[in-house]
Amino acid sequence: MPSWLGIYWAGALQNGIHALPILSNGLRLWEGYLGSRVSYGCVILGIGEAQTLFDWAEVGTPVNIRY
Repeated sequence: MPSWLGIYWAGALQNGIHALPILSNGLRLWEGYLGSRVSYGCVILGIGEAQTLFDWAEVGTPVNIRY
């Protein structure tokens, strides 16, 4: 996942914040669906926004997600 920031473990998998996933054919999964519930528990951001957050956040940065 591009610009991956792990948040919490959900069983054997981890959920986090990241940019739109890149498929093996180079297309972006869920492109056009930002702001909709399409992931499996992750917070999906646009490419630029995810990179900005990834560059800014340090390990241990508190995360509050409001639903």
